[in-house]
Amino acid sequence: METGYVANEVDLAGHTQWWLSPNGLPPVFQGRRDIYTESDESTSETLVTKEVFILFQDYSQTIITVRFDTQNPASAQLEQRHEGPPRSLRQDELEEAYERFGRSLASAVASRKDSVLGDGTPQALVHELLKPLKDALLPVGTRAYGALVYANLANASTQQNDEIRPGDIISIRNAKFQGKHGPMHAKYSVEVGKPDHVGIVSEWDGTKKKVRAWEQGRESKKVKQESFKLEDLRSGEVKIWRVMPRSWIGWTTD
Repeated sequence: METGYVANEVDLAGHTQWWLSPNGLPPVFQGRRDIYTESDESTSETLVTKEVFILFQDYSQTIITVRFDTQNPASAQLEQRHEGPPRSLRQDELEEAYERFGRSLASAVASRKDSVLGDGTPQALVHELLKPLKDALLPVGTRAYGALVYANLANASTQQNDEIRPGDIISIRNAKFQGKHGPMHAKYSVEVGKPDHVGIVSEWDGTKKKVRAWEQGRESKKVKQESFKLEDLRSGEVKIWRVMPRSWIGWTTD
C-alpha cells in the first residue's frame, strides 16, 4: 500500500538473517547514503528483541522489529511499521528549536575558523559540530538537516517558514549563481553543489537576500566564510534548515 511518503513496505529478506550482524540492515537498505539508521537491542535470557529505525529524507521512518532466540536465530519473527513525517512546525516552534541549538552552533563554528573538521568535507563540518549536542537529530544523508526554514528552486519557486538565523544549515545542490557584485558591479558566475554542498549560516541580510555561511571543503579545505546571494540563483536549489531535537520525530536521547 502506497503511503504518500518515502517509508513504505520493504522486503525484509528473512532468509539472509541480516539481524545477526552488528548494525545489520535488510539488504534493501545496505550501502544506502540517503538514509540515517539507528538500532536498539534488548535481551532476556536467550530471547533477543532488536529494533531498527530507518529515517528517510522526508523524515518519514520505517521501524523494523526482529524477535529471535539466539539458539535458533532462523526462526525469527520480523515486523515492519511506518510513520509519516512530523507535521509542519509553526514559527514559534521553529524559534524554540533555534534557541535550543542554533545559537550554540553559530558560536561553535565561528570558533573553528581556519581549522579542518573531520575529513575536511562540507558535510563533516556539520556532523562534527552536531556531535556534542546530544539531543540534536543528525542529518539524513547529504540532503536533509532538520526542519525546512527556506527553500528556493532556481528562483522559480520559494517558500519561507521563519527568518533565516545564524546556526541554521544551508544546503546547495546543482546551483549556478550569476549576477554582479562588489563596488564595480563586476559580473560573476559560480557553480556550487556539484556534488551536494552544505554550510552553517553566520548571517542573513533580508534586504539584499544574501546569506553568509561557514563552509569547508569547497574552495578551501579550511573553515571559512562565503557569501551566497539568493537573488542570483539561476538554476539548482538552496535550502535552509533548522536543526531539530530527536524528540521531533519521536526519538529519545540515548
